Amino acid sequence: MNMPLVSKLMEYISNQPAPFHTPGHKGGRVFPDRLPLLPRLDLTELPGLDNLQAPEGVIREAQQSAARAFRSDACFFLVNGSTSGIHIMMMSAFLPGDQVLVPRNSHRSVWGGLILSGAQPVYIQPEYDVQRDLATHVSPREVEQAAEDNPELAGMIITNPDYYGLCPHLSEIRMILSKHRIRMLVDEAHGAHLIFHPDLPPSAAQCGADLWVQSAHKTLPALTQSAYLHVRSGSHSQYTESAFIDRVSQVHRMMQSTSPSYLLMASLDWARAYMEEHGREEIDRLLENLFWTRKELQAMGIDTMEDYCRTEIFQTDASRLVLDVSQLGRTGFEAEEILRQAGVQVEMSDSRRMVLICTIADRKDEFRRLVEACRILSQAKGKSDKEIKKVSISREMPRQVLSPKEAFERKKELIPLKEAKGRICGDLVGAYPPGIPRFCPGELIDCQGIEELLENQAKGARLFGLAEARLIPVLAE
Repeated sequence: MNMPLVSKLMEYISNQPAPFHTPGHKGGRVFPDRLPLLPRLDLTELPGLDNLQAPEGVIREAQQSAARAFRSDACFFLVNGSTSGIHIMMMSAFLPGDQVLVPRNSHRSVWGGLILSGAQPVYIQPEYDVQRDLATHVSPREVEQAAEDNPELAGMIITNPDYYGLCPHLSEIRMILSKHRIRMLVDEAHGAHLIFHPDLPPSAAQCGADLWVQSAHKTLPALTQSAYLHVRSGSHSQYTESAFIDRVSQVHRMMQSTSPSYLLMASLDWARAYMEEHGREEIDRLLENLFWTRKELQAMGIDTMEDYCRTEIFQTDASRLVLDVSQLGRTGFEAEEILRQAGVQVEMSDSRRMVLICTIADRKDEFRRLVEACRILSQAKGKSDKEIKKVSISREMPRQVLSPKEAFERKKELIPLKEAKGRICGDLVGAYPPGIPRFCPGELIDCQGIEELLENQAKGARLFGLAEARLIPVLAE
C-alpha cells in the first residue's frame, strides 16, 4: 500500500531519536498501558459519552475538574490547539472596533483573532537584546505608557512564557491593566505545567488573567492539538458572571468541530489527572535532571543561558533548555543538524540557539544522550572567529492605514519587495530572527522597512510572509 505519511512516521519512530520537542508525552511514555488501544477510544457522541458542543455529563465533569486544577472559573476543552483558543477568547472579549494592546512579537494566531473579532490593534514593541539577537517581552513601563496614551483600550494580549521560557512581569502588568480597567488575555501555550510546581514562574491564573489559553500537548502528557481555554468571569463588567461564560461557550461552539476527537479530549482529562497526582514529584525529577545536564554542558563551554536576566524579564522557566552555541563558532541551525545526526532532535533553532522542550516524560537516559551529542558538537567546533551577523530591528512602527480585518477583506496582489514602497501590506512580513513582523496587515510599506528586510536577509535571516522571488502581498489598487 502507498502510505507516504504513515511510512515516514514509522521511519522516524523506528530510529528512536531522543525527542526534545513536542508533544509533551514524548511517544506516550507516561500513558497507562491500556492506551495503546487508542483506535478503540476514537468514538463519537454516543449515549453516556456526552457532547462537547453542549456538555452535561462526563465532558462537563472533566472540564470542571480541569478548572479546579488550573484555578479558573471555567475551562473549555479545545481540539484545535491554542490557536483556536486565542481566536475564541479574542472574539469573546472584544467587539468590533475595540482597541487591543498587542506586542509585535505575538504568535501569528493573534492576528487571526484580530481579523475574526474586528478589534483594532494598538501595537507595542517588545524589548530587544542586541547582544543575544533576542526579542524578549514588553516592559511594565511601556505597558503603563501605552495605557495612558490610549484611554480607550479594552484589553491586552500577552505571552507567558515565550518559546525561550522567558516570562514577563505578568502580575505587575496585571495591576497596571486593572487600574485602567483593561482586560488581560494570556497566550500561555508553553505554560500549562507552571501551576504544578512552586519553583516555576507563576501561571496566568496566579497572576490574575481574565482569559488564558494553554497547549496541553506542549508541556503536559497530552496528544497534539489538545489545549485548554480558561475563563475568570468576575472582571467583565458589561456581563454578569454567568453571561460572560455563556458568551465564551457560544463562541467555543462556533470555533470547534461538531465531531471532536474523543482521543484528544481523553488526553486532556488524563494529563490534568496525572499532573494533579504526580506533577510536583515528576517536575522535581525533571529539574534535577536538567541541573545535571546544564552542569555537564557548561563544562563543555556551551552556554545554557541559565542566569540570563534582563529588567523586562520576571523569571525564566527552569524546565525549558536553551543552548546558545555561538561561542562554539556554530549557528543554532548547524548545531541542530549535528545533534540530529547524533540521534537527538530539538524543538527549534535560530541563528545562535537551540530550544529543547523538556517535560516530565523525559528520562535520565535522554539527557545522557543529549550530553553525549553535545560533546560531539563541542569537539566539532566551527570557526572560533566566525562573526555572527546581528540583524537590524527598528523601534519605529509603520503607519496603520487599515485594521487587520479591513486588510484581510481586500483583494491582494504580489509585487516585488523592492517596488512595494507606498503600498499597504496584506499579510505578516518580517525576518526571523527576531521573528517580529516588520509589516502587519493594513500597514503602509516604507523604504526604511524594505531596506531593513533586505539587509537582514543578507545577514542570514529568513524572511517570512513573502512568496518566491521576494514577492510581497499588498492590497490591490
